[in-house]
Amino acid sequence: SIPGSGAGVNIAILDAARAGQTLTSSRPSQQEQSDFLDRTLENGGIGVKLLGGHFPMDVDISENFIELANQKKSWIAWHVGSTAHGSNIEGFREAVAAAKDNFLHIAHINSYCRGQISNETDEALEAISLLKTHPNIFSESYLSPLNGTRLVVQNDVPISKVTVTCLKKLGYEPTYDGMKKAIFDGAAGVLVDDGVIGKLLSGKGGVEYWESKETKTTGSFKVNPAVSRFLIATAKRSDGSFVVDSFSTDGGCYPRNVIVENGLLLVKFGALNLNEYAVKASLNGARALGLKNKGHLSVGADADISILDIQNEKAFATIVEGNVIMLDGQLLGKGTTIICDERGASTLAKRGIKHIVKEEFSLKQITDRFIP
Repeated sequence: SIPGSGAGVNIAILDAARAGQTLTSSRPSQQEQSDFLDRTLENGGIGVKLLGGHFPMDVDISENFIELANQKKSWIAWHVGSTAHGSNIEGFREAVAAAKDNFLHIAHINSYCRGQISNETDEALEAISLLKTHPNIFSESYLSPLNGTRLVVQNDVPISKVTVTCLKKLGYEPTYDGMKKAIFDGAAGVLVDDGVIGKLLSGKGGVEYWESKETKTTGSFKVNPAVSRFLIATAKRSDGSFVVDSFSTDGGCYPRNVIVENGLLLVKFGALNLNEYAVKASLNGARALGLKNKGHLSVGADADISILDIQNEKAFATIVEGNVIMLDGQLLGKGTTIICDERGASTLAKRGIKHIVKEEFSLKQITDRFIP
């Protein structure tokens, strides 16, 4: 547990809005939503994430969360989806409309452009068009063909709607036996974490591990088309800024953290130059969070540096505050620094947790986009 654990990285936390865990029901009162947001900020988080794709709520509840978060100057992200629309381009349209003129972080745009409603090219182009006309929305996308989801099955049905969709898309029944067969066939991988690194296990060994955990595992399906990932990663606005603001990994525990590997392939391909790659991989995220000392190398910046081996598309070293925390694949760092809202600083200090207080959120941090 923090502060004793960690590999020396900086982390900002979003608490999940989920019925039965952080909320009493899928239709919490406005007061409960408000209290949940306040509690998250006071405990050191920067905001909340709506898990609509996995655990959908009615759209009016998500809309109200967005309104409250903006009033409280809290970060709010949404893996789109509701009881009306799934984790697809229809859910994306719904989320954009629900945000109105408020700030909203729509998470991992490529997840909604998998060809579920039309073809993946048309879906990606529509998502890009909607983002261009709604500058209040911050977004990111990941570069891996693999997704991340829960593989838990209860009463013969996967609890995550995303998992149900993935199984159907790949030709498997959304049941216990269907999930088991998908793992055995290699269509799904089960995440196995040895305490240092996470690996995906399929085949007989994957099934045995999944069953040994009574299905209470997470894992990945190869469901992200290359064409939509490419279009979304490279699209620009008329002023030259990026439509989708940043690269992401969407879940650091999953072995699909390929911002370096696949991002540098985009550079080699000629779709991005190195400066543009750095903007999407680092600067834009720091700017959106109001971290003026991060995301760039200049006077006054924190000594947080990634050294990349461009020829081999690998990260050679990672430095945080001048300390080498990773060198040639070996983890050397320790501890964790939490990026927090000022409302959580005192709580973290009392717990002895090292922290960085970000600037108070303003929509200008999002709409004033950097032009490479």
